[in-house]
Amino acid sequence: MPEVDARAFLLLTVALLTVYTVGIGGTTAASIGAWDAWRRRERGTPSLDPLQGEVVLVAPALPRFVRALRVAGWIAFIPALVLALFANSSYPWLAPLTVLLMVALNAFYFTAVQGIGEQLALTSDGFRIGSPGAARVVRWVHVTDLMGAHIGPFRGMRMSEGSEWQDPKTVPNVIFYRLNRALVRPRKSRLSRLTGMTYFDGVIRNRFGVSTQDLMQAMRTCLRRALEEESRRPRPPRQSVPTNPEL
Repeated sequence: MPEVDARAFLLLTVALLTVYTVGIGGTTAASIGAWDAWRRRERGTPSLDPLQGEVVLVAPALPRFVRALRVAGWIAFIPALVLALFANSSYPWLAPLTVLLMVALNAFYFTAVQGIGEQLALTSDGFRIGSPGAARVVRWVHVTDLMGAHIGPFRGMRMSEGSEWQDPKTVPNVIFYRLNRALVRPRKSRLSRLTGMTYFDGVIRNRFGVSTQDLMQAMRTCLRRALEEESRRPRPPRQSVPTNPEL
């Protein structure tokens, strides 16, 4: 390989590594700062009963520009790694340095983003997930199943029900929900389809500072009330089909 080509590959690799480091490293620092600011804010014990008014649960969140920075970092991740391992043989120090940097940075990143979540609003009619401008709205009467679980870096476990024994090391931290697909068509991302989430249609990550068991109980109570109210609602009379006496 000519020297000029080797330098060009080196510059391209360093540029991609810089984008990756700024994107993922910046997201890691922003996640730690957002979680620390959320933890220090003054807040009381929220009421989880939407009959007393709309319940808004706030979780630590990333600013929009940091989310864009994170996307740029992950886009640069694969090409930077490939170029460092296979296209820079003239610089043998680059491959181990890249691997060490990525392993360390990814470990810090996945630890930091565990505390980041989305805003959740509970109402008597349904719930909203996400920021006010881009929230996903779900009606209670469309929900057919709710399940709590513990999702960790390497495994997941379903939440115990009733009097079942609960492993203290696997405290539930997410709630999965399934929708009535005969009434609504759920929006699923490609990531959800690739990770095999086919039965459930969405997940709520509990980063709100409340117990997942309490949140699950409140959501099931809201679901039961909505179904009872829907069952008491009068149905429109069925129209009879007129018959032709001449036939």
